[in-house]
Amino acid sequence: MGMYDVFETDEDLETSGVWIDYGDFRVKIASAGPGNKLYVKYAERKLKPVRRAIEAGSLGQARSNAIMSDIYAVSIVQEWEVKDPKAKVAADAAWVSGIEDRTGKMIAVNKENIEQTLINLPRLFSDLQEQAASLSNFRKAENELDSGN
Repeated sequence: MGMYDVFETDEDLETSGVWIDYGDFRVKIASAGPGNKLYVKYAERKLKPVRRAIEAGSLGQARSNAIMSDIYAVSIVQEWEVKDPKAKVAADAAWVSGIEDRTGKMIAVNKENIEQTLINLPRLFSDLQEQAASLSNFRKAENELDSGN
C-alpha cells in the first residue's frame, strides 16, 4: 500500500460525513481534519481565546470539554438517529432522527442537545473524537473498496 493509499482522503466524504453505527443509535460525523473547512475555521475561532491556557496546560477539563463539545456540535456531528422504538421486530426497525436522553425520552437533534449529550457521555464523546480523526473513515482507497470500485 503506497503513501497515497494510506493518507489520501476523500474530500467529499470529509465534509458529507460517515455514519458511525452503535447498534441502537448512529451518528453521522464529518472529519476532524483539514479537509473539513468548517471544522478548521470554527475550531480556530473557538480555541484562539484559550490558546495560551492550552499551551500552559492550565485549561481545566470541564472548560476544555465545553469548548470541544461546542466545536463538535457545530462542525462535526451532522445527524443523530435511533432505531424506531415502535418497531415490533428489531431487524425491521427504521432509523428516526433524535437523541435518546437519560430517561429514554427522544429529544431533538440540535446544537444544545448534542453538546449536552457529549458532555454527559464523555466516553461516547471520546469515541466520536477518535472516529472523526481516523483516516480510515475518510480514506479515498477504502471508500473506493467499500463502493466496489
